Amino acid sequence: MGCVRRCALTLGAICLCAQTVPAQVAPYCATHSDGVVGMTTPSRQAMLATIQLARIADIPAKEGTYVAAGQLVVAFEDGVQAARVAVAKLEAESTEGVELARVRLDYAERELARFQKLNVQDYATSKEYTDARTTAETARLEFEVAKVTRAKAIAVYHRERELLDQYRIVAPFPGYVARHLKHPGESVNYLEGIVQLVQLDPMVVSVDCPLALAPQIAAGDSFSVVPADGRLSPRDGVVTLASRVADAASQTFKVKLTVANTDVAWPVGMKVVVRFCQKHARATPMSVPRPWSPVETNEGQ
Repeated sequence: MGCVRRCALTLGAICLCAQTVPAQVAPYCATHSDGVVGMTTPSRQAMLATIQLARIADIPAKEGTYVAAGQLVVAFEDGVQAARVAVAKLEAESTEGVELARVRLDYAERELARFQKLNVQDYATSKEYTDARTTAETARLEFEVAKVTRAKAIAVYHRERELLDQYRIVAPFPGYVARHLKHPGESVNYLEGIVQLVQLDPMVVSVDCPLALAPQIAAGDSFSVVPADGRLSPRDGVVTLASRVADAASQTFKVKLTVANTDVAWPVGMKVVVRFCQKHARATPMSVPRPWSPVETNEGQ
């Protein structure tokens, strides 16, 4: 009976060992001939917001439309600020204060010269001469103050103009208006998002690649990018990033490819497959960062 038990335990151990022995893993491309799955992302995106408390007057850029860089996207009610700009402009363009101070200075200097001659000839008292000199010095200082006041008025005008420009939000880049978070008539707070803008051309494909593919991917390489939706044609993507920092948990590294999307047929968030086993010729040479070398630094000194 004991012999039978020992034999059973031995056979069980042999079976357990056979199950835990790892099978021979083939190269990644050989077992994943379809490539690596990725996702399309916009090359640029922004949540347009105001930097002050305001009320929305209009949103000319409607959802689902395309805007050019610099095109008006959101307009706020700016009547009060426009009035401030008008007042500041009048004060900045006014030169009467400086001219008045100059006239007073010229008169005071002439009077000082006259009393100086009279004082030498004993036709004016010392007090009269001192008063004339004080008046001339006061007029000179008032003239300098008038020039500074006008310079401040010009600066205030430019500041008010900048504040007025903040009542308009323009597109920072050409893009697609993805959605409105606020609507005309609503008040918005500081840095509260109003419109989401995304740039669809070029499109960026983001892929988490297994480390086994790292030796065969470099910035500037071109690979075929195939949409999961079979109705769309494949396109070539150029690698713009082959990260040298891997994720330890998944043993993958980030790769980004740029794909031309002039017709904007490819949407954001579309599932694609990048065939890294089919490398194309490099489209254009791209500079790849190299590790820092003290030898290169010493040679440059």
